[in-house]
Amino acid sequence: MLQNKCKTALRPTLVVESVKLNTELGMDVLLGLETFQHTGSFKFRAAHNVVHNSSSPHLVTASSGNFGQALAYACQLVGKKCTVVMPETSSQAKVDAVRGFGGEVRLIDVSKRTRGEWLLDVLIEIGHDAESVSPYDDERVIAGNSTLADELVQYKDCFDTVVVPIGGGGLSAGLIEGFRRHEVDVTIIGVEPALGNDAARSLAAGEIIANEKEPATIADGVRTLALGHHNFPILQSGLSEILEVEEPDIVAAVKLLFLQANLKTEPTGALSTAAVLAHKRKFEHKRPLLIVSGGNVDPALFAKLISE
Repeated sequence: MLQNKCKTALRPTLVVESVKLNTELGMDVLLGLETFQHTGSFKFRAAHNVVHNSSSPHLVTASSGNFGQALAYACQLVGKKCTVVMPETSSQAKVDAVRGFGGEVRLIDVSKRTRGEWLLDVLIEIGHDAESVSPYDDERVIAGNSTLADELVQYKDCFDTVVVPIGGGGLSAGLIEGFRRHEVDVTIIGVEPALGNDAARSLAAGEIIANEKEPATIADGVRTLALGHHNFPILQSGLSEILEVEEPDIVAAVKLLFLQANLKTEPTGALSTAAVLAHKRKFEHKRPLLIVSGGNVDPALFAKLISE
């Protein structure tokens, strides 16, 4: 165990270049790795900021797992309670992680009711001590995620484009706000599965358009119904475009990152790499930085993905 004085609230993101990966892709890319962040994804940035800016002793959220475990750990650090409403289809590794950090897990069937409806029941049950926290639609979440841009700006001369997974829009909105704060002019491209392309449809329509049900994509971290209301105007003004990727592209990206960059990533974390695989012409003459947002994946699923 590290002594308390040696622990850091946030782990700095690791920015790396893989010669093997670049050779395979036929272009030069950088990888921004949040797989080594506390709890294995960028979500700890948001959770840490929320917990330290909440007066509630009990925080409740609905999450597929990454924000849930991040919030549970952040609450554990300051002695707060945490309850996480999770779909029954969530990764077992993520369910176990939430419990391992002291969080209570409520498994739900999203085919019968939405996460929000289940969450409301839990809030009523717990009572006035509980505060509901959105994994993405919260100003504290956006501010927490913007700390990633604070770190990336030191590499601003090495890239001109940032490619980032997008579900509810909390990470992409945070990056936009962070780069603006530092007055860094960079192109930001969002990536989402074609099975859940509500963000692309929303930006095209100029208003938030929700998926009818949670997308059945392998990228469980972006199985959101709609973009967050706090995020949408930021994305409208700051995103260059949103690229859609098919499920085989996501699988191929997970395998590619393992074989060519020696990385374990979850499908959601591989979305930015999938975008480069599926839309290579978009990145001709660009220097992209690919955000690898997390690495929390069940061992059995990961073994299957890299073997296909």
